[in-house]
Amino acid sequence: MKVFVPFQLKPKAPTFEAARLIKNIRGALELNDIRYVTNIADTFDIAHYVFVEPDNRLTDVIERGVFTVCSALCCENDPNASFIQYHSHDGKRISTLKQKALKFLNKMNLVLVPTETAKQFLIDNGVTTPIEVLLPGVNLSRFDFSRDDEKELFHRYFSEEKDKKLVVAMGEYSNNMDGINAFINAAKKCPETLFYYIGCEDAAYKFGMNLKKLIKKAPRNVKFKSTIPEDIYRSALLNASVFMFPGYRTAGIISIEEAMAAKCQLVLRKQAICDKMLVDEETAYIAEFSETLTEIVKGYLEGQVKPTNEKAYQEISKHNLETFGQQLRTIYQKRIYDIDLRRN
Repeated sequence: MKVFVPFQLKPKAPTFEAARLIKNIRGALELNDIRYVTNIADTFDIAHYVFVEPDNRLTDVIERGVFTVCSALCCENDPNASFIQYHSHDGKRISTLKQKALKFLNKMNLVLVPTETAKQFLIDNGVTTPIEVLLPGVNLSRFDFSRDDEKELFHRYFSEEKDKKLVVAMGEYSNNMDGINAFINAAKKCPETLFYYIGCEDAAYKFGMNLKKLIKKAPRNVKFKSTIPEDIYRSALLNASVFMFPGYRTAGIISIEEAMAAKCQLVLRKQAICDKMLVDEETAYIAEFSETLTEIVKGYLEGQVKPTNEKAYQEISKHNLETFGQQLRTIYQKRIYDIDLRRN
């Protein structure tokens, strides 16, 4: 068995969630002695995607009779690998599957999604390809708490003081910046804590006046950053007391898993959570309203809110790369066997 796992298509695109998921898939395969290739010109039995492949490249793979699979709805913070689009109707936020994503997924032999809610979303949006639920594995070794040099990278890179607490938030940079007020208000109530908001810009969006005004009015302990180098982001998580997802868009599962692996306290918007991946007050704090999110962060930093990060770490540890690779092997073998039966 040989698996084709392509890397991000755009060489100059930020190394973000899609790149980390691809590395995790490759690492999971290596741990289970499954060979993978990165060149489409090689021979392979399986093609495993995490983003929408251009039609000409996918057609070439399909014509070879290769089994095709896509891990969808795992990297929704990453514009290069997002499958969902958003618009407003009668004052309500509507999320739908992008048309090019629908067309792509219906050409797959199998689609993998992280939760049952994600599976139902695809079905409701017209995906007819078989869908299975498989939470991606996370590379726990990336978050080695004994490595002081790894932790210090964040402070050196941003010239920050080591003795200050840190809150890291993942979100979007868009014209409305939904949910950002919860993050800023939490920073105002915790002036001695650093608040770093990290987002990836959509190619169609550039920093506009609304965002510039927001940045100008934000307190001095708030920093807005675009996607930062992978090692610096990992270092930020290792230093963070809290990981926030204050927006209303579907959260990127990969970023949440990594925050769990780094033992950050999760404080997340209710609409951002898929299914039963996290349980409120057991593995995270999940709230619907901005005021609640703000108070939870403040209470946790002041020691008034019970931590749930150890329980979260225990849960994510069940989804290590070795286990993830074993699950992929089972899925690959079963589907290839079924295809061979139909051919015969």
